[in-house]
Amino acid sequence: MNNKLTAITTFLRVAEAGSFSAAARQLGMKQSAVSQQIAALEQELGVVLLHRTTRAMMLTEQGEHYRRDMQRVLNAMQEAERRLNPAEPQFQGRVHVQLPSGLGSLLLPHLLALQKQYPELHLMLSLDDRIADLVTEGVDVALRLGHEPPPSHAARVLARIETALFAAPGHYAVQSVDDLADYPHVRFSGLPLDAPLRIISADETRDVQVKTVFRANTSDALLQALESGIGIGGMQRPLAARALRAGRLVPILADWRLPDRFLYAVYPDARFIPPRVRSVIALIEARLPELAVGS
Repeated sequence: MNNKLTAITTFLRVAEAGSFSAAARQLGMKQSAVSQQIAALEQELGVVLLHRTTRAMMLTEQGEHYRRDMQRVLNAMQEAERRLNPAEPQFQGRVHVQLPSGLGSLLLPHLLALQKQYPELHLMLSLDDRIADLVTEGVDVALRLGHEPPPSHAARVLARIETALFAAPGHYAVQSVDDLADYPHVRFSGLPLDAPLRIISADETRDVQVKTVFRANTSDALLQALESGIGIGGMQRPLAARALRAGRLVPILADWRLPDRFLYAVYPDARFIPPRVRSVIALIEARLPELAVGS
């Protein structure tokens, strides 16, 4: 049992860190030992949890389900241990959370409800798409979107966020990937001006040079630009869900999407994460599945 629990903990750390080498450094283990534990766990379960290549590591669909389930199990174990010491506050004191502006606006009602339920908790929220200096700005945890974990801080994967192409209805007759080059585009201002639009399907990756007519640095501005009909653009599915239901947006090339990004909880110091901070992140993580389907 102890060996399996250790292997599960190692698997979760690999999933959080995004690579075997990063997980090995965080755990103080050799990379070969990490790989052996994961291989033994996969053999016992009879499933492949991780896709391994020379350049990257990705969770399989079964691996993502198992990660989510096992994280809940470990969270429940930690909660049981916390209850052995009831004097330790769970929702008390200051917690400074930085969130991406778009996803943060979707999570805000849940965080406000948490604040109302626990008056002794003092939330400070920064809805901000920039990369904050966690230490100098006193941020307890930042939620960040990225293709890989940030190199300078401890991070844990909370969810995979899909980004697809959308536009206002009736504006663009896009039938193929090549057609994308013929229409105006709305893009994030953090991208280089000459960066191609990279999109992927089930078995193909394409880079397309597109005409960018509008750039902005927040999801809300990009969403409003898309709804206004000035161009085609990528948008995280949870952020586009309401506009899709209302008919203000339609999907473009439904079988294609932009490369997936992951939502990470990033901590200034992994050696000590206060229980109140863990509790706030646990609430956020519990709400993410319903956001992913646009509830």
